Amino acid sequence: MNGFTAAPPAASESGTEGGDGLDAGTRRARRWALLRPWLVLAGSVAMAGLGLLALHALSRELDYNAITAALAAQRPAVLLAAVAATALSYAAMTGYDISALRHVAPGRVPPRIAALAAFCGFALSNTVGVGTFTGGAVRWRIYAAAGLEPPRITRAILFVTASFVLGLFAVAGLGLLLEADRMAEWFGLPAPLLRGLALVGLLALAGAAVAGRIWRGRRLGRFVLRAPPLRLVAFQGLVSLVDIGAAAAVLWLLLPPGAVDLPAFMALYAVAIAIGAASHLPGGIGVFEAVVLLAFRNTAVPLDQVAAALVLYRAIYFALPLALALLLLAGFEASRRAHLLAGGTRAVRAATRLMPRFLGATAFAAGAALLLGGVTPPLGDSPGLLAPALPLPVFELSHLLASVGGLALIFVAHGLVHRLDGAWWLALALAGGGLLLSLARGGGMVEIGLLVLLGLALLVSRQRFDRRARLLAPSLTPGWWLAVAAVVAAAAWLLFFAHRDVDYSRQLWWQFELDASTPRGMRATLGSVLALFAAGLWALLRPARSAIHPPTPEEMARAVAIVEAQDRADANLVRMGDKGLLFSEAGDAFIMYGRRGRSWVALFDPVGPKQRGLDLVWRFVEMADAQRGRAAFYQVRPENLPLYIDAGLQPLKLGEAARVRLAAFDLKGRARQSLRSALNRAEREGLRFEVVEAAGVPPLLPELAEVSRLWLDQHKAREKAFSLGAFDPTYVAAQGVALVRGPEGRLIAFATLLETPGPRHEMSIDLMRHRPDVPPGTMDFLFLRLILRAREQGYAWFDLGMAPLSGLAAHRLAPVWYRLGGLVFRRGERFYNFRGLRAFKEKFEPEWEPRYLCTPGGLDPWVVLADVAALQSGGLRGVIGK
Repeated sequence: MNGFTAAPPAASESGTEGGDGLDAGTRRARRWALLRPWLVLAGSVAMAGLGLLALHALSRELDYNAITAALAAQRPAVLLAAVAATALSYAAMTGYDISALRHVAPGRVPPRIAALAAFCGFALSNTVGVGTFTGGAVRWRIYAAAGLEPPRITRAILFVTASFVLGLFAVAGLGLLLEADRMAEWFGLPAPLLRGLALVGLLALAGAAVAGRIWRGRRLGRFVLRAPPLRLVAFQGLVSLVDIGAAAAVLWLLLPPGAVDLPAFMALYAVAIAIGAASHLPGGIGVFEAVVLLAFRNTAVPLDQVAAALVLYRAIYFALPLALALLLLAGFEASRRAHLLAGGTRAVRAATRLMPRFLGATAFAAGAALLLGGVTPPLGDSPGLLAPALPLPVFELSHLLASVGGLALIFVAHGLVHRLDGAWWLALALAGGGLLLSLARGGGMVEIGLLVLLGLALLVSRQRFDRRARLLAPSLTPGWWLAVAAVVAAAAWLLFFAHRDVDYSRQLWWQFELDASTPRGMRATLGSVLALFAAGLWALLRPARSAIHPPTPEEMARAVAIVEAQDRADANLVRMGDKGLLFSEAGDAFIMYGRRGRSWVALFDPVGPKQRGLDLVWRFVEMADAQRGRAAFYQVRPENLPLYIDAGLQPLKLGEAARVRLAAFDLKGRARQSLRSALNRAEREGLRFEVVEAAGVPPLLPELAEVSRLWLDQHKAREKAFSLGAFDPTYVAAQGVALVRGPEGRLIAFATLLETPGPRHEMSIDLMRHRPDVPPGTMDFLFLRLILRAREQGYAWFDLGMAPLSGLAAHRLAPVWYRLGGLVFRRGERFYNFRGLRAFKEKFEPEWEPRYLCTPGGLDPWVVLADVAALQSGGLRGVIGK
C-alpha cells in the first residue's frame, strides 16, 4: 500500500550506526552473504577441475579391455549383495525425513509418505546432483500435498540436509580415528595428525549435540537455540552410520576381495563423497572416481578392477534407484488411470505429478548411454544381435543414427521436464527407435534397460504432458547446454581411451567392416559433434523475441475483464498499464511482469482460472530464458508454490500479508476497545467518511491531486510503480475512492480501492494519502470504515497488505536470507518502519499469510530484489532518492 505512514516511527535501537540504519555486524553479514556464493562457486570449479585432471592422468594407467573383462567376470552373488546394500542405504535414508518431520511437524505426515518423499528425493538428487534443490523440489510437492505449511517444509528440508552433512563428517571422523594408519598411506599425512583432527571433529560434534540439549530454547545473541532433542540426534547419528556404511559397502563389495577392510574404506568413501558433492557435478561424477582411484594407485590392487567396480557402483547405486523410483511413480500413474487409487492420499497423487522431472532425468541418462555406447567396442565377440542379418551399409547407418539419436534424446529431455506434448511424442519415438538400433549394434544391458524403462514410463504418463507448445519453444539454459557439451566431450574422451592402441590414419574414416569398431566410433563421435554444433548455431542465430511493450487498449480491456471475474484484489494493479502482459492461449488468464536488466519479474501469481497457472508459469520462465534472463515471481501466495518449484525456482519468504476475515470482525468486546474509541473520537471531531464510485471520481481529481502533492512533499518522495500504484489520473479514475473530509468539508485523506466486484471475495486499498495536518487517528478511522463497509457488502476478506521481512525464521539452521532478513526487521528501524508497520496492522487482528519470492538460487534473489526496487522507483536513482 503506497503511502502507509499511520504507525509512528520507532526509536532507533542502541548499537546501530551508519546512514543505512544497519549496524556494522549486519553490514558484514550482508557482504559475506553476497560474497559467499562466489567463493563456493570458485571452490567447486577448482575441485571439479582438479578431480577431472587427476582422472585423466590416471586413465593412462588403465586399459579398456581389462576393465570390460573385469566387468564380465563379476560374480552374480556379489552383484546381488551390492543391490541388497543399496536397498539398506536407501531404507536408512528415509530416517532423515522421518526424523525431520518428528522435529518440525510431529504427527502431521504418515511415515509411508515421508518414506516416499525420501526415496524419490534421494533417487533424483543422487543422480542429477544439487541434492538440496532437486530433492527439495520433490519434498515440496509431496509434503505440500500432505498439508504441511511452507515454513515447516523449509525447516524439514534444512534438517535433512544438515543431518546428512553432519553424519558424513561424523562417519569420516570415526573412520579416520579408527584407521589412521591405513588412511595415512592414502593421504600422505602423519597418522597422529589424522587422529588428532578426527578427535577434534568428533568432540566438536558431540559437544554441539550436548550443548544444544542443555541450552535448548535459550537465546544466544540474536538467535534462539532450537536444537533437536538428544534422542533425536542419537537416532540421526545411527541413520547416518547405516546409510553411509551401506553405501560404502556397495562399492566395497564390488572391489577385489581383500583389497581393503570395510571400516577404513568407509572413511575413504565419506571423504570421496564429500569432495564429489562439493564439486557440484551430478553425483560427483568424475571427482569421486578420481579420489578412489588415487587412494588405490600405489597399492597391490589392480586399478582396472577398481575402475570396473566404480562403473558397476554407478549403475547399481545411482541408476537402479532412479529406475525403481520411476517404476514406482509409473505404477501409481497406471493405478490412477485404472481408477484403482481411490484410497490413495493427496501426497501419493502429487508424487505422480513429478513424472516429467524423473522422465527428463531418465531420458538424459538413456541418451548419454546411447551416445557413449556408440564410441566403444562391443562387449561380446559379435558386433550386434542383428548385425549378421543386416546389409553392411544398413548396419553402419544404424550405428551412426543410434549415437545421433542419443544426442537428440538428451535435447528432448529438456522438453520432457517442461511437460511439452511434442517432447513426449518425440521421446517415445526416439526410445523405440533407439532400442531397435541398440539391439542391432549390440548395446549393453544398461543402455537397453534405460530405453525400455523410458518407453514404458512414457506410455503410462501421457496425461502429464499437457502443454501444447512447440518443442523448440523453450530455450535451453546455459547449465543444460553445458551438460550436453560435457556428455559429447566425455564420448570423445572415451573414444580415444577405448581405442588408444589403434594408430590413427585418415583411411580409418572410410573403413566399413563388421569388426571395425574404431571407424564406427569415430564417425559416431563426429556425427554427434556436428549435430551439437548445428543445434548451438541454430540457438545463436534464431530471431530473438520482441522486447516487452506496454499493453494495448485491447489487451488492457481483456485484462480488466479477467480481473473483475477473479478473487484477487491486488490484481487490479494491472490498471496502471506499466507492466507487460502474457496471456494464456485461451485468453482468459494472464501474468503481469516488468523487466529490469536480466530480471524478468512477474508480479503476483497468474491471474485467472487456476488451471491456467501451470502453463503460464512455464511460458514465462521459457520467455525469460529465451532472452537470456532470469525469471522471478514476486509476492506469490503459499498455495501456488508447487507451480514455481516444478518450474525449477526456489521460494524465499518476503514477509507476511495481513488479511482480516470479515465474517469474524466486529467492534464488540474489550479487545476492540481501542478501535471503538478511535472511531468514536473521529466522529466527535466531525470527520466524515464516504466512498465515491469510479464514475464519480473525475470531478474530484483536482482535490485528490492536491492532497497527493502535499503528501509527497511532506515525505520528500516520488511516485512509485510496478507493485505500487501511482497518482495517475487515468489509474485513479478507474476505480472507487474512499474519502475522509474534515468538519468544514475539506478533503483531508483518501484511499483508492482495489475490489473484486464479481465474486466479492476480497477488498484492499492501494494509494493512501493525507494532508500533513490531519487529526490523530484519521487513518485508523479510514481503515475501520473501509473494513466495516466491506463486511456489509458481503466481502470475505480485507487485505491490509504485506509487512516486509516479518515472520522470517531466526533458527540457526535457517538460510542466510532468513537470518539476515530477520535481523534487518529487528534492527533496521532507521531505514524503514518494519516493526511499526506490523504493529499497526496487528490492531485489526488479521490472519498473517506468507508471501514469497520465487527465483533461481545463488545470488539471483538479491539481484532480483534490487531490480524490483528499481522497477518500483523508476531506476536506481529513484531508489537512492526515494
